[in-house]
Amino acid sequence: MVDFNRKIFRDIDWLLLLTPIALTVMGCVGIHSTAPGSEMKKQVIALGIGLVFAIVLMLNDYRKIIVNVAPFFYAAVMVMLILVLFVGKEINGNKAWLHIAGFSLQPSEFAKAATILMLSRHMAQPRIGSLSLKDMIIMGAITMPPVILIALEHDTGTMLTFGAILGAFYFLGGMRKVLVAAALAAVVVGLFAVYPHLKGYQKERIDVIIHPEKADPKGYAYQTIQSVIAVGSGGVLGKGVGQSTQGKLGFLPFAWTDFIAAVIAEEMGFAGILLMMVLYLIFIWRLVAVAVGARDRAGALMIMGFVALIGFHILCNLGMVVGIMPIMGIPLPLMSSGGTAVISMFIGVGLALSVRLRRFVN
Repeated sequence: MVDFNRKIFRDIDWLLLLTPIALTVMGCVGIHSTAPGSEMKKQVIALGIGLVFAIVLMLNDYRKIIVNVAPFFYAAVMVMLILVLFVGKEINGNKAWLHIAGFSLQPSEFAKAATILMLSRHMAQPRIGSLSLKDMIIMGAITMPPVILIALEHDTGTMLTFGAILGAFYFLGGMRKVLVAAALAAVVVGLFAVYPHLKGYQKERIDVIIHPEKADPKGYAYQTIQSVIAVGSGGVLGKGVGQSTQGKLGFLPFAWTDFIAAVIAEEMGFAGILLMMVLYLIFIWRLVAVAVGARDRAGALMIMGFVALIGFHILCNLGMVVGIMPIMGIPLPLMSSGGTAVISMFIGVGLALSVRLRRFVN
């Protein structure tokens, strides 16, 4: 652990630390407008806890965390995921939360960070040539346990994010081009192959996007239609903070979770969405810049794992909000209501800042 002196203070990537804080605060504005009870208070508490994690991780050497801490973190998360199956708390049809000491934790959010750390640990050693089949199998074996346990929670959206993480590690780890092409083809074929075996509600959510003219506006199309109305009604400057109708009056159910961007669009308009996208671009830019300057392969891959995770969440969530992707239960990073997700994201920020502070080889 390093001392927090003036040199360290100057060397911190402040944009990398401040932009996720700004995004969380922006999300709190939308949560305050639409969520019942103490959701915003919980989000603020999660932001505070996340910042503590980020600072502690920043001051510690990420290489020791990857080598010494990651296996224990991964094991602890797996135990929590197993506990969820037996004593988990069900919210909106998903049994994905543990209720501990008055707080609800969603272990699947920590599982994303744990999996990224374990994949980085495996890829830490320099390699010559393409990624071997043995490496790919081991990386798949690291990813499968959380995927299986989360599948048993019936949380399809979270399960899909692990595919994005593993795909990013395969690609950046040096997977052969022919295998990349084969994997992309397999994904397309797999989507068509799995469709007949989906549950009824999952098919209906996809049909809402493919055949919107046939969708029941009072059925599974309801949330998508209300979201699109919220986005369109905001105009250029929005209706004003706290003045939304779709979100605040409840026409858009659970707007403070997966549809927080629709609330921002309705209350702050195109200007608010533009500000949000600029903040995300700055956040991702700084993460990529730190990864490029990392002193080793493990640090760079670890950060890019978080970039893949964040990028996948943003694309899927905004696609859901504007009605071009089916509803999958994928939240908007840092902005959607969810304390565990916010803390998990700041764990990634802290690790990236640790890489930044140790970028020079002694």
